[in-house]
Amino acid sequence: MSDASLDAVFDALSAQPVRSAGPGRCVMFVSARRGEGVTTIAHAAAKAAGPETVYAINLELRRNALAKAFKDGGDTLGPRINGRLSGSSFYKLAYASGQIAEEPQTAFSYHRLTRSRVYVGVFDGRLVPTGGRILISSSADYWNAARAGGAMVVVDAPALERSQIGLRVCAHMDGVVLVVGDDAGAAPAAMAAKTDLLAAGANLIGLVYAKASAPVMAMDRLLRRA
Repeated sequence: MSDASLDAVFDALSAQPVRSAGPGRCVMFVSARRGEGVTTIAHAAAKAAGPETVYAINLELRRNALAKAFKDGGDTLGPRINGRLSGSSFYKLAYASGQIAEEPQTAFSYHRLTRSRVYVGVFDGRLVPTGGRILISSSADYWNAARAGGAMVVVDAPALERSQIGLRVCAHMDGVVLVVGDDAGAAPAAMAAKTDLLAAGANLIGLVYAKASAPVMAMDRLLRRA
């Protein structure tokens, strides 16, 4: 993905109306299908964002794919920092019975990249109760707290064919970017994803293509007409 594409994303994001108090912004990257390169693009976006504090969050918490991308890229993650913002979390842990579990130590934490203002989210699955579940909150509190603190939040959401988690929080983002592949099935899948995201209240600010090819331009026109 080119720097120009990321610049366009950040320009579009900064042009959006203010959603809550504070100068911060939250942007989500999501795709219709697996393997479209969302984590790669979210990783690049988090590295390119700034100069404000940047929080990089992978919504598919157990996988920690975004943190792994930073490590694989040679970045060093610093000590653990509590993942709550102004006392809020964007998830809850539940026992097998459905009762919400208390977290004396949050399973989700941030780790600052060496010599940067990027804080990468890491989830410790060992702190999930046996047989328990992770529940992603549909509340805006966490995202509002990030905006109030002036942070840029880059969210890596799982493909919609894999999980509907992104649809639970997309309405609280300042902008949502749909990542699209370049094969024959990419356009229909992306159009269906666009419909689902808009129905869930997403502010879809653009499309990003993991690869460039001649059919991509036609796909772009098709999606913008839909």
